[in-house]
Amino acid sequence: MKDYRIKAIARGLAIIAFAVCLLLSKTGAFTAFPLVKIGMCIILALVVIEALMEKSFFGVFFPMGIAACLFQKELGLENVSYIVIILAFVLIGIGFSLIFDKKPKISVIKDKCHEAVDGSMSDEYSEGDGTFDLDNNMGSKSQYVNVQNLKCGNIDNALGQLTVYLNNCTIDPEGAILNIDNGLGALTIYMPKDFRVSFNCDNGMGKINMHGECSNDTSLPLVTANVDNGMGTIDFYFE
Repeated sequence: MKDYRIKAIARGLAIIAFAVCLLLSKTGAFTAFPLVKIGMCIILALVVIEALMEKSFFGVFFPMGIAACLFQKELGLENVSYIVIILAFVLIGIGFSLIFDKKPKISVIKDKCHEAVDGSMSDEYSEGDGTFDLDNNMGSKSQYVNVQNLKCGNIDNALGQLTVYLNNCTIDPEGAILNIDNGLGALTIYMPKDFRVSFNCDNGMGKINMHGECSNDTSLPLVTANVDNGMGTIDFYFE
């Protein structure tokens, strides 16, 4: 929880800095400086730092592309369209991702998460120890998870659109942990309405929406959802 708090403080300071730059730009003071651009760069720099910590190359190069668009003239790119600039940085991110491919994740939260099978390119899940791992960088994808006695699941969505269906899962009697990380993308998660879920949410400038309600039956095992949302959108559906 300490990491969540540090991220929240850093994001709050970045938003405050942007608000101050926005106000100063309207006063006529410091006219020699592009204050709005500077404020936006502060937020983009925070996104890059968080992406570096998570080793997400898309999260690094996409905001750098936006920054390049902001300072198009200063970089000598005034004759290049925004689409070409963003596409170039996205392709650079793809190249780095291919070179430095991710290794399987190991999570140690409450000793319930073991080395998980990466389901980013297939529908393979480690049902023996009740874990799964989904990773989506870019593009649109749907994943149907079927794990019995679920203990731990990792869902990581960077810039793409990811839909996850947990309707066919059962929860371990001792409970389960879901680590959910969404950067700038759109993430949708469907859960059975008889799941009892406790949410620990760290939301930046994005949006987290709840559709329906989970169970309040305390006799059911508890699912602890640790949710980290950057500038994207997460929708939870209980059906």
